[in-house]
Amino acid sequence: MGKAIQDLRKEHDAILHVLEIVDKMLKDNTKDDSAKLPSYNEVVYFLKIFADKCHHGKEEKYLFREMADRGVYDEDGLMEVLQQEHNQGRELIAQMDKALSAGDFADFKTSMTGYGYLIRSHIRKENEALFARADDFFDFAEQDRMFEAFEKYEENVIGHGVHEELHGLIHKWDEEF
Repeated sequence: MGKAIQDLRKEHDAILHVLEIVDKMLKDNTKDDSAKLPSYNEVVYFLKIFADKCHHGKEEKYLFREMADRGVYDEDGLMEVLQQEHNQGRELIAQMDKALSAGDFADFKTSMTGYGYLIRSHIRKENEALFARADDFFDFAEQDRMFEAFEKYEENVIGHGVHEELHGLIHKWDEEF
């Protein structure tokens, strides 16, 4: 497995871990929703920045494009489906954000639960199908080049130190929930 795909898989692991924490957060009856509001807002921030802007951005700007530009045909429509799911995820994150701004915890939970189902299925498709294709198609040198592009993209798009800040939030939620 090449470096670029390893990086994306590692980010999938982080996203799945956050979804497990969120499941616990939503089921936690020791605090009411108002007390959990700061954590809910942090989760939405994490999903906007890490899952969508950073992770999905790398996939769309580099992996999907490189595969299409280099002749990996989407005969089964997988990349189109994955792009649609990225867009659905963005819509659900926007719904979560709107619900929290309105103090509508029921709508937040509904949108968050829907997002969890969508992204778990999405990650399974990428891990089992798309990444296998990419590993077959891109050699180690090409993946190293793509990984370097990922690193520059992350620095330019989310900024220095934000990745570490987001992983700090994961650690905080692990302890709290």
